[in-house]
Amino acid sequence: MSTQENVKTFNEERSFDGFRVSILALGHLVNDSYSNLIPPLLPLLKEAYGLSYAASGMLTTAYTITSSIVQPIFGYYADKHGRRWLVALSTAWIAFFMSLIGAISWLGLDSSHSYAALLALIALAGFGSASYHPQASMMVPRISGEHKGFGVSLFSAGGNLGYAIMPLLVVPVTAIWGLPGTLAFLLPGLVMTLLLYRYAPEAPSVGAHLRLEDLARDITSVIKPLMAVTGVVCMRAWLFFGLITFLPLYLASRGESPAVASVHLFILLFFGAIGGLIGGHASDMYGRKLVIVSSLAITAPLLYLAFSTSGIIEWALTAIAGMALLASFSPAVLIAQGLIPRNQGMASGIILGLAIGIGGLGVSLTGAFADSFGITVALYSLAILPIVATLMAFLLPGSTRS
Repeated sequence: MSTQENVKTFNEERSFDGFRVSILALGHLVNDSYSNLIPPLLPLLKEAYGLSYAASGMLTTAYTITSSIVQPIFGYYADKHGRRWLVALSTAWIAFFMSLIGAISWLGLDSSHSYAALLALIALAGFGSASYHPQASMMVPRISGEHKGFGVSLFSAGGNLGYAIMPLLVVPVTAIWGLPGTLAFLLPGLVMTLLLYRYAPEAPSVGAHLRLEDLARDITSVIKPLMAVTGVVCMRAWLFFGLITFLPLYLASRGESPAVASVHLFILLFFGAIGGLIGGHASDMYGRKLVIVSSLAITAPLLYLAFSTSGIIEWALTAIAGMALLASFSPAVLIAQGLIPRNQGMASGIILGLAIGIGGLGVSLTGAFADSFGITVALYSLAILPIVATLMAFLLPGSTRS
């Protein structure tokens, strides 16, 4: 690397580049909005193809496997060869395959073949998410200066807002044009692709030439705290995906319309994004472990109360629960990156990918539980997960004192 490039990298590490952090956060918004295209459509897909709750959950699981579990592979590649074209291509990829989901109905296939085609498109789309997250999440701390917690939380907020916005968009679009209306969502992905290719930073890494055996030795040396933070993220991801998958189905069983269900999801995710920003800022000030433990500890009672009420009180409790649930996002990412500092892309892949993917597999278990005991019991069972996550969080490095 030349002296000029070294000076540029040093300056970027010392100062907060708000514009490029915002571009990556906006890319996260667009990329993750496609990740939440399926759950609001589940009532329509369930009716159109006669799906069981378990089959509905399997759609989320298929996406989780390709979007999350393989992320460490993309993270290792990002550490060695990562460039901004990768985040741009990733966004175009997921936009293309997700927008085709509604067009399956034009093929005139029977239910079983339509379901197989749906699974295939969702699985292919997941690779776009898998390649975006480790690369972009490695870029953000490098250009966030002394405000890494805030930078990562802003990046996180973009993704959470994407999750929140999509239900508000996809429900009216499909109400007007039916399932083929998903083709309209190709456009924002293509626009974001151009912006990322133009403005996203390059990502030189100090671990660019790290051999696999060196990486394995680094991971082995921190295996206990890495397993602890991975376990926390697994439980949180199971709860997160369980809520966005089965909350619309639970509300439908209560006679609520898809529009009302989309508002519930928006409240959960919008205030979750706010909670992520608060959690990131608080972790810079008071410590990452303290934020993770305290936020997860209050999530379970808040969810239980939200499920047990109705009306404005239910919405208010859902909002606060969303804030508490996602406040731990950026502290967990930064703890993992701090444990493997020479391969932050791999660390991000483990936390944003493998851990979230394993947690997402639990959605199928929740779906089977719903088939056996009912959707209400299954939804209440999700409130156990943040309790388990809180206990795991005490094993993280750091202190629970401010």
